[in-house]
Amino acid sequence: MQAHSDYSPVNQPDDTPFLFLADVLALDLINTAIRVRGKPRDLLATPADVLHWWEAAQRHYPDIAVVQRTYELHLVDRDLCDAIVGLRAALHTLFSALVEQVMPAPQAIAQVNTVLQTGYQVIEWTSAGSLQPVYQTSGHGPLLFPIALSAVTWLTTGDRQRLHRCANERCVLLFYDTTKSATRRWCSTDCMDRARSSRRYQQAKRTRVKQSV
Repeated sequence: MQAHSDYSPVNQPDDTPFLFLADVLALDLINTAIRVRGKPRDLLATPADVLHWWEAAQRHYPDIAVVQRTYELHLVDRDLCDAIVGLRAALHTLFSALVEQVMPAPQAIAQVNTVLQTGYQVIEWTSAGSLQPVYQTSGHGPLLFPIALSAVTWLTTGDRQRLHRCANERCVLLFYDTTKSATRRWCSTDCMDRARSSRRYQQAKRTRVKQSV
């Protein structure tokens, strides 16, 4: 099962139609399966979509950009597209279980672990005289490994009480609440506005029905 939302993407330069709302790379991957005007839409349907999303993801998470040096992005193909969609499904199963406070499926954990086995981090000395982490990976690891690693980082350092599904009943996007007050309930302000507008409409409709009786 994959995440869907009744979310109409807001045009953003270079990122359209992707939604970087979750504050965790793994969650932002999950949120590439959405709903637009009630219909499911997979934002990673083609290799070109995967390349576009990866380029946008690097703008939002610059620490993963170092994989560019060890991976030719023109090699993004159907196999990689299928692999990243498979990882997305496993991550959705895992994080949804945490939201629902149930035991995650062992298969989902195993799939994430398989990706983690394709790479590891090392440090290197840069020409600017500083140390930086670099991913050493194989296969499709240059793209999949940083995503799986972000999931592990969150699972070991994040506060599970701050992992939520959007409060909009028509949206199931996931996000990690990083607000100081820990009161974020919506994946975005746009989604919040739509939910409140829908609620006001339903309340007004019920009032009109009562008045007509």
